[in-house]
Amino acid sequence: MKAKYALIALLAITFFGCDDNTAGLGLGMFPGSDQNINGQLTTYDVTTESVSAGKIYAMSNIGYVGKFTDDIFGTYEAGFLAELNCVEGTTFPGAYNYEKNTSFDKNNKPTLTMVGPGGNEADKKDIEFVKDGYGNIIGNIHTIELYLWYDSYFGDSLTASRLSVYKLGDAAKELNEGNAYYTNINPEEFYNPKNLLGTKAYTAVDLSVKDSIRNLSSYVPSVHVSFKDDVAKEIGAKIIKKAYESGANFDRKAFKEAFEGIYVKSDYGDGTILYIDQVQMNVVYKCYAIDSISGKILPKQAAVEAGESKDSTYYGYRFFNSTREVIQANSLDNDPDVIEERIKDPDLTYIKSPAGIFTQVTIPVSEIAEKLQGDTLNAVKLGIPIYNETNEKKFGMTKPRSVLLIRKKYKDTFFEKNQLSDGTISSLFDYSNNTLSFTQYTFNNITQMINNCLADREAAKNLLPMTFKVTDPVTNVEKNKTATTIEEWEEYSEWNKFVLIPVLVTKDASSSNSYYGTSANIISIQHDLKPGFVRLKGGTKKGSDGKPDPNNVLKLEVVSTNFGTKSK
Repeated sequence: MKAKYALIALLAITFFGCDDNTAGLGLGMFPGSDQNINGQLTTYDVTTESVSAGKIYAMSNIGYVGKFTDDIFGTYEAGFLAELNCVEGTTFPGAYNYEKNTSFDKNNKPTLTMVGPGGNEADKKDIEFVKDGYGNIIGNIHTIELYLWYDSYFGDSLTASRLSVYKLGDAAKELNEGNAYYTNINPEEFYNPKNLLGTKAYTAVDLSVKDSIRNLSSYVPSVHVSFKDDVAKEIGAKIIKKAYESGANFDRKAFKEAFEGIYVKSDYGDGTILYIDQVQMNVVYKCYAIDSISGKILPKQAAVEAGESKDSTYYGYRFFNSTREVIQANSLDNDPDVIEERIKDPDLTYIKSPAGIFTQVTIPVSEIAEKLQGDTLNAVKLGIPIYNETNEKKFGMTKPRSVLLIRKKYKDTFFEKNQLSDGTISSLFDYSNNTLSFTQYTFNNITQMINNCLADREAAKNLLPMTFKVTDPVTNVEKNKTATTIEEWEEYSEWNKFVLIPVLVTKDASSSNSYYGTSANIISIQHDLKPGFVRLKGGTKKGSDGKPDPNNVLKLEVVSTNFGTKSK
């Protein structure tokens, strides 16, 4: 028996030892003395086709904004909606008490304090006082500044662009944590065009910043938007008042009641897409500089020297950021007519991100089950060759380096639930070596995915009849179809359909060293919303006999063993 298990191990090692660019397998080493083991490599035809990505789950920690027109796929435009988070218990300084002429906290220590009533009129010229429900002054608001921080971008670094920022609210809908938002989200349902907060013209590389600054490792570029003065003071007053009323209970829920969020829209320029890593909103107020011992306002040094008595002031702020705990939804638009033209190409398939084209893979699970009935599936390998690109455009899109092969029935819920690839309903190809190229997407072992399909088929036998929504391939109209036999179930359920999806893989900072090198843990798999594309071998082309063209068919390689339980 030990020889049998050693043989199985040898088969598996041979199978997994192939690199990502190797399509064939070499098997033929079987001990002649062991007549009870039947081990074999069998290949099966796999067909593929390009399909519209349609709407995809748009929740992401990255916001995309801009517009880009490509010769192959037409125009792609992006904008995003975002709530902002508030650290629980955030407070604003109170107004300075001129009657006591001191500022101490509850521990009798000098504390920050805003400019309040009394004192020099010059200190009050650029602020608006905030009052509580009884008319008492509780603080002031100077302005609100918005920073859209980004580490990277796609396209031309010097394309002249402009974006506008709107306040969410005063519309038919509001962002709700209980909803799943997709790329076909309609921003107009969440904001009023009258609620413009500010606009900003920009280029991806800001040449107004010195090279010595931009070349620093600590430098992070941003688009800086100053809210319109009247709007800033209105919103700022609401936030400060809400924080005052809530006290220690001021959190993101209370903050949302004062400020629902923002919609960032590209309204000028074609050639650049920014990848916004974080949104930061600063609510700016004016403070007095306080003596650290007496708690009294410090006078301006220049005023003292001139024999005058003017208070020393400065600007402080509280910031509110976009984080994973709050909603950030991307609105993405592709040219539907151009996308449909690419899908109809019968000689190959495409992956086009974001929300453009996926490649659908049909695996002959029934044929595998029939031919290998009673066998043990040791390994199942699928390689999808990539066509080289001759496009030498300066700002051409690159091929995705991480793709997920997933059963079609799970392609939406997988991302909604923020799941990780488990090898059962999905398999991940993640080529992390950015300095080297690869010639195919290789999934070395999708055995559990095949078994998962077979388990569905077995369970369906006890659930018939079952009704499915099926789209007619000719009329493109969705109809209800009832399966009364297992053969009809196979036809209507798409149980053997898989989808190849470009993804963004996030890994933690920790890593582990082993004999095979250094690796990091995957903590998130999201839709890749960056522009990219690749052409793959496959397609819907038919031969003269009406069957799939042999030149377009992919090969699935299955290693199986049989311990003499059936005759071959």
